[in-house]
Amino acid sequence: MHENFIGLKEEKRDIIINSALLEFAAKGYDLASTNEMVKAAGISKGALFHYFVSKKDLFFFLCDYVFEVVSREFYEQIGYCSGDLLIRYRRAAMLKGAVYQRHPPMFEFIKRLTVEKSPEIAADLKELLEKMISYGYECLLGNLDTSLFRQDVPANKIRDLISWALENYGNRSLELIGEKKVADIDIEALNADFDEYLDVLRKCFYKQ
Repeated sequence: MHENFIGLKEEKRDIIINSALLEFAAKGYDLASTNEMVKAAGISKGALFHYFVSKKDLFFFLCDYVFEVVSREFYEQIGYCSGDLLIRYRRAAMLKGAVYQRHPPMFEFIKRLTVEKSPEIAADLKELLEKMISYGYECLLGNLDTSLFRQDVPANKIRDLISWALENYGNRSLELIGEKKVADIDIEALNADFDEYLDVLRKCFYKQ
């Protein structure tokens, strides 16, 4: 559907994508201006709408683009480590940080997606986010080595408790990051703090 855009030179395509990602991230869907996007990208508005039929079409192209990058560089890489759930979460944290450092505009866009409230895109966005989350959990929780868990507690309970704890930890981290840009985030400090919590969970739920 977007063959004309995909066929552009990579450098020009990336400039347009990043300009649009940052505009949506800064203002949200309703207030995002295509005029500002084309100004930042150095193209005409006619050119933008030659590639995308509407602002909504552009927005969901960006969502699909982000999902593709996150799937390739993050989700699909998690399963290449052991079946130890905590090691997977540790690898996931490292991979996520690396992806966001490579693609700062994408990081800003994803942060906005979690709080986007526009009625025009609400239903489609909800469906897309559910798809992304479901795929992420499939990669993270598939083929676990539950023999590592304590044997006096059902393995599915341990898996769920760890997942809920670390999901809430991730939400708290996003709140602490707030409006900070990727370059201003102390990734090493975040990883060190995360490791401390992983150690606690290992002591609580794994064989000693």
